[in-house]
Amino acid sequence: MRPEPGRLQFANQLRGVAALAVACSHLIGVFWVLRDFAALATATPVQPGPNPPLVALVSHPWFNLGPFGVGVFFLISGLVIPFSLQRHSAGSFLLARLLRIYPTYVAALLIEVAVVYGNGMFWQRPFPYDAWTVVANCLLIQDLVGRPSIDLVNWTLCVELRFYLVVALIAGAVRRGSVAALAGVAVAAAGLVAAAAAGVFGPPGPDPVLLSYTASTEPLFIVFMLIGVLFNYHLRGCIGTAALLAGAAALGGLFVLCWRMGALAYQYPGVPANYACALMLFGALYAARSRIPANRVLDAMAAVSFPFYLVHSLVGYSVLKLLILTGQVGYPLALAGAMLAVLALAAALHVTIEAASIRWGRRMVLREDPPSSISLVTETSA
Repeated sequence: MRPEPGRLQFANQLRGVAALAVACSHLIGVFWVLRDFAALATATPVQPGPNPPLVALVSHPWFNLGPFGVGVFFLISGLVIPFSLQRHSAGSFLLARLLRIYPTYVAALLIEVAVVYGNGMFWQRPFPYDAWTVVANCLLIQDLVGRPSIDLVNWTLCVELRFYLVVALIAGAVRRGSVAALAGVAVAAAGLVAAAAAGVFGPPGPDPVLLSYTASTEPLFIVFMLIGVLFNYHLRGCIGTAALLAGAAALGGLFVLCWRMGALAYQYPGVPANYACALMLFGALYAARSRIPANRVLDAMAAVSFPFYLVHSLVGYSVLKLLILTGQVGYPLALAGAMLAVLALAAALHVTIEAASIRWGRRMVLREDPPSSISLVTETSA
C-alpha cells in the first residue's frame, strides 16, 4: 500500500525541524559548553567569554535539542525507508541507499576537511586528523577501525547504514508488515548490547574508539528506529492502533533497557528522555497527519536538511570563531551569519550533488518511477 498524497507531509516538515534543532544544539550549546572540544575539532582557538543566556535554552539536561533532533531523524527513517523497499529488491535497495548517502556525504566531509585545514593555516594550529582518519570517515567505517568522527555527526549515518542492512535482510517480512520480524531484530540488538556490556567485544566503557562501544550503542538506536517501522505498518494498514501503541511501548522499553546496560548508561535518564520527547512529537503529528498543511519554508528546509546536517557543525563553528574573534562581531549576529553560511553551502550541495545523486539512483536501480506523494520524503532521507 502506498500513502495518499500529503499523508507524509508531516514527516518531510519534521526533517527540516530536526536539522535546525541539531544545529542549534551544536552552534549554541556545544560551541560554548564544550569549548576545548570545538576548538580541537576545528583547529581554532578556544572561545573566550561567559556563556550567553541562549545556552540554557538548548542544552537543559531534560530537553536537549541535539538528541531530540536525532531521535526525530531516526523515527522518520523508520517510517519512510520501508516505502523505498517496496519498489526495490533487497540488493537494489541497498545500492539506492548508498547512492543516496555517499556522494553528498563525501563532498560535505571533504569541504569540512578543507575548512579545518584552512583554519589551521589561519590560526597557526596543527591539522588534527591523519590521512587514515580522513579515509575512514569518508568510507563511514571510522567506528569500526577506532578512528574519531571528523564532522561530529556521521555516527548517525553509521547507524542508518546498519539499519538499511537490517531492513534488506528482512525485506520480505517488512513488505508483509511482520511484527515478529521486528521483534526478532530488537531482541538480537539487545543481545549485542548485553554482550558488549559483558566484555565480549573488548573492555566495556564509553571510549568511542573501541569496537565494544560501537556494539554497545548502535544496536540500541536501531531498536528505536524500529518504532518508526511500526508507524509504517500502521500507515499501510498492516497493524491496528492498539498494536502500534503496544509495540511502540515495548520497543521503547527495550530501548531504555539497552541504554541503561550499555556504554551510554552514564547519560541515563536525561538523554533518553529527549528521545521520548521526539517520539511524543512524532506520534502527535502522525495522528494529525491528514490535517497538516504544506509549508513552503519547512519544505525548503527539508529539501536541504541532509547537507545542512552534515556541514553545520564544523563550518558553523569556524564561521562563528572567525566573526567573533577576528571580526569582533557579537555572538547573536555571528550566530545568524553562521546559520546563513551553512544554509548557503547546504543549498549549493543540494543543487550540485544531492539532487544529481537522487536522479542517478532512480535511473540505475528503481523498478519504477517513485510516486509523487512519497518521493520527496523517501528520497531526502538522511
